[in-house]
Amino acid sequence: MQEQQTFDNTPEADVIVNYISARFRKGLGTTIYVIGLSGTGKSSSSQRIGELVIESRQEENLEIFIVSSLLDLIEAIQHSKEGDIIIIEEVSVLFPSRRAMGRENLAIGMILDTIRKKRLCLISNAPIWTSIDKHMRAMGHVLMQTLNILKGQQVVISKFYRLQTNPASGKTYIHTMTRKGVDVQLMITRMPNLVRWNTYESNKDKFMIELYEDLKQEQVKKKQKKDKEQGKDVPKPKIERLSKRELEVHQLYNREGLSQYETADKLRISQPRVNEILKNIAKKCQIVGNNG
Repeated sequence: MQEQQTFDNTPEADVIVNYISARFRKGLGTTIYVIGLSGTGKSSSSQRIGELVIESRQEENLEIFIVSSLLDLIEAIQHSKEGDIIIIEEVSVLFPSRRAMGRENLAIGMILDTIRKKRLCLISNAPIWTSIDKHMRAMGHVLMQTLNILKGQQVVISKFYRLQTNPASGKTYIHTMTRKGVDVQLMITRMPNLVRWNTYESNKDKFMIELYEDLKQEQVKKKQKKDKEQGKDVPKPKIERLSKRELEVHQLYNREGLSQYETADKLRISQPRVNEILKNIAKKCQIVGNNG
């Protein structure tokens, strides 16, 4: 039986951390891209790199911002201090290659210039390298590709390269990085801080629920518009058939456009309870539609 490889004495992402620190000392920020298939450890590696950078500087006041929208990114940049870490989750959704002339993509130059001036470390992850905006890729400094998670040892295995873009041709070249003059291609990262990781997982769940809500509302509105164009009656809940709590949820969620979380927070109840009430309202809506 082959003995399992252990990583107790393996340096953890030391080459990349040293590279980021060297650039910081020169007055420069660093842009890192973490790519890899689903479930290979992109998010955990991104967060762990940020933690290692902070640990290497031994500065307690440095922060890690994790963002998934343009608004969150802008706010993080505005509130960040020199040397902070900003992690963009699913950057190919925020700055996709297929929408190169979109308003968000046109802001990339200003965003990256601010990253440079503040000497920030920007770590962005995405499943596929070419799905990210071309200009953003060209301005990168390091490319990491997560390969596998060893769950028993709580270690992510990755390979990594230094990026260099020729401004004349626009072509980006990859270079192997070295440790003490020896080429290094593979590295490990361990699990990030448990509190930060749990907060990230909770925020990701919240983001997915809100995303599904938005998509559902969009489809409902399209159906209502189509039904109206075809002369069909769109069933609506009769106000007198709703309880006081149902009326409150109906007003905030359906009429004012609040999310389930925002509705729950305003009414001081749980999000699952809001979801349950919305199902009750939907049932009453269908009953009224069928029975008049």
